[in-house]
Order: sequence, then structure tokens, then C-alpha cells
Amino acid sequence: MTAQPYVSQLTGEAAGEALSALCALAKTKAGREEINGLLGDRLALHRAASSPTPKVRKNAYRLMGALEDGRDLPVLRAALQTEETLFAIPSLLLALGRLRDEESLRAYAPPASVGPETDGLVAQIVLAKEKALQSFETYGSEQITRLSTPRRILCYAPEGFLDMLTAELVELGLSPTAEAGAAAVTTDRIDLVYRSNCMTEALLPLSQDVPLDAEEIARRVGELPGDRYRIELRGYTRDRRRLIAALAKALPGQNNPSAYDTELRVDCHMDRADLYLKLWNVRDDRYPWRQRTVSASIHPATASCLARYAMQYEKRERPRVLDPFCGCGSLLFARETLGPCRVLVGVDKSGSAVESARVNARAGKSRASFVTKDILRFEGREGFDLILSNLPFGNRVGSHEDNTRLYDRFVRRLRSLLAPGGVAVLYTMEYKLLKACLDRSRGLALREQKRTEAGGLLPWIFVVDRDEAR
Repeated sequence: MTAQPYVSQLTGEAAGEALSALCALAKTKAGREEINGLLGDRLALHRAASSPTPKVRKNAYRLMGALEDGRDLPVLRAALQTEETLFAIPSLLLALGRLRDEESLRAYAPPASVGPETDGLVAQIVLAKEKALQSFETYGSEQITRLSTPRRILCYAPEGFLDMLTAELVELGLSPTAEAGAAAVTTDRIDLVYRSNCMTEALLPLSQDVPLDAEEIARRVGELPGDRYRIELRGYTRDRRRLIAALAKALPGQNNPSAYDTELRVDCHMDRADLYLKLWNVRDDRYPWRQRTVSASIHPATASCLARYAMQYEKRERPRVLDPFCGCGSLLFARETLGPCRVLVGVDKSGSAVESARVNARAGKSRASFVTKDILRFEGREGFDLILSNLPFGNRVGSHEDNTRLYDRFVRRLRSLLAPGGVAVLYTMEYKLLKACLDRSRGLALREQKRTEAGGLLPWIFVVDRDEAR
């Protein structure tokens, strides 16, 4: 399910239902990134927050809270002064909590009940304010850089890029070994692990193949770091709420999904489970440039893996680098962190995407420059030593029919964009389409193909260079 049809309905009669569907999609990180990209200047969402229909306003507040974008904060603050529909106020307060507006929340006085018909609604408002304020509680939590003793840590990469993560961990002074689809390291230097740009997450294994029984799981887990945690059930198909309640009763400390340092990961398979810890009080500032995203933005760890993969084929130090479909600039920033480049240029025909890339560049102190232009009309002063791009897929951006024309014309331009000895590393779901275009091309040679995985999709990497013999 994609967010595009629902975003287009935000100004119509079905706005309430569309917002509800977007809230469901926003439960995943990929969904939030897609929605934020599609919303553009966010005017449609902000208009929904002032709709005369209370249900539309309520769902607009819910979505703003889920998206956690600071551009929505002034709208939520204004709504707090004017919202009179009691059933909409809890969603508004929770959204302000998600956007970290403690001052507005503490200043807000819940309304008084005027009788039995409003008692329940006012109680919900009071409870929502308390819950929103929980995230501001402090309880002695500190960010850690070391574990108390060396522990085995499983480091995960985007599917198909474990070799890139392994190489990066070696560069960081660790000694990884392959284990069950991860790179396993034994260290107390958790700060080193979280310098790996190619890593999606790090888990500390606790116990494997445990009976799916709350008391037995608690016995295997023992003491958890800190006194607050959250429980993450994966692969469990029965009554999730009941099992989480039983686990919380059996475990020491407090299950508090609003404020925690530790996640207990319970990976279920039939009536057994594997247990892991994920630490959330570790400093993670790997991607300072990731302030804004656009529709179908590439995951920053995938961008880092792809940039590292592309470096294997570079033939020139300090290359001139081009991303012809740059979006918010992730691939250029990822390449820049690996070593100096003479030039970093991003081109995109979307003005809002280029603006997002420029915001990200300022946040990450990047030297990359960005141009709002159709790549088919772009003329560079010199050829590029590396063209690195996440091409439009067709199922998230545009359509397959649009891409059929775009890919054909882009491939015909590709040779002229490359400098002698230059290489293009192209990432796409449109495997058959790009392969057919390259097969028909003159002056280009396909040197390598590699399949990866991203959020249930199976993108391919194509490595292409100039064929001087053709």
C-alpha cells in the first residue's frame, strides 16, 4: 500500500478516511518517510487541521504526531488555543508530546467536566496530557559509550551489503565474523559499533530457542539494564497485548514504551522465541545530514553501503561525483563521508527535493551543490568520474510507463555525462527495463550486477562504464 492516493485526498470529502489510512502507514519508518516526502510544503495537512469537521482535525493531529516534523508545530500550538471538540483534544496533546513541546503541554489546563456526558472525554484529555508529558521525565538515564564487560553484538546491514558492513567494522578496529546474516563482534566499545554508517541496527543476543512462556523468558533475561524498558514482539500472531502484559509482570523494572533505555526483542517462531537486547541510550549521530526526506528516500545505511560499494570501481582520487536523481541528497552525503571529492553535484527536477537536499547539506556541513533541473537537459562543464544514483523505481515514484521513456533517454545521455574512465553505479527496481536499455546502448558496457533487498523490495545495482571500443 502506498501513501500517494491518500495524500491526494486530503483536500476532498474523504479527508478523514485518508488521514486515518496515512496514520496507519506512518507506523513504520518507511511509511513516515514516504508521507513526509509526498506532503511537500504540508499546506494540505495544515488545512486539514483547521477543517470544520472534527474527525478530520483529530486525524490531522494524529498524523502530525506520527510524522514528528517540526514544520507542523506552529499549527498544533495554534490549534491548542482554539480546539473545542473534546474527543479531538487528546490527539492534539499527544502530537505536541511527540514534537517535544513541553512548555505548551504544561501550560495547558484541561477543561472541566459539565456532567456525566463529558466525564469520560475530560478524563481522556487528562490522561493524554499525562502520557504526553511522560516523555520529558528524567530518571538518571545517561548515554553510554562502553558496556560494563565485553559482549557479543550482532550488527546488521541492509540485505546484500553484509560485506560492506564487515569491511567498515574492520576499519573501526573490530574483528567481525559472519553469524546468521549479521556481522558479530565481541567488544565493550559500543561507541565504535555506532560509528558504522553501514549498520541498520545492533542487537545483544540473550538466549535462543526459548519456550514462549513469560516466566521462562523472564528467567532467561534476568536483570535488564536500567529500570525502564519496552517489549518488542516479532512474529507473534496471537493475543499480543496479553503476552506483553504477562512479560511485564514477570520481568523486573517497568515496561514503559514512552521512556526507556532498553528494548527487549522477542523474535517468535511457533511456540519458541529468540531473545535480544537493543540499547537505545547509545549516542547515534551518524547521519547529521538527515534532516529532511522525500518520497522513497533511500535508507541512510543503504546509501552508505551503496557509496562504499561504488568506491571499488572508482579509478580517480578525488572524483567528480554526480547524482542525477538526487532527491534529498543522501547518496552524495554518504560518498562524501568516505573521502574527499573534487565536486559533488545533485540534480533533481523537483524543487522541493532540492530544497530538502540543501537543508540537509547545511546540517551536515557538506560541500555538495544542488541544481533544480531535469537531468535530460543538464549540461555539466566536465564529465563525471562517478555517477551514483537511486533511480526512480516506478512503484513508488512515477509509473513504469513514465520510467520506460525516462530510462531510455537517460541511458542515451549517460555516456556523455561520464568522463573517460568514469563509472556509473545505478540502483533500481526496474531491472528488466534498465537491462534492456543498456543492451541497446552504444558506447556503454555493463560491468557488474548485484541484487539487494530494501523494505520488502528487491533493487538491483548496475555498474556501467564507457566502452571505448563501441
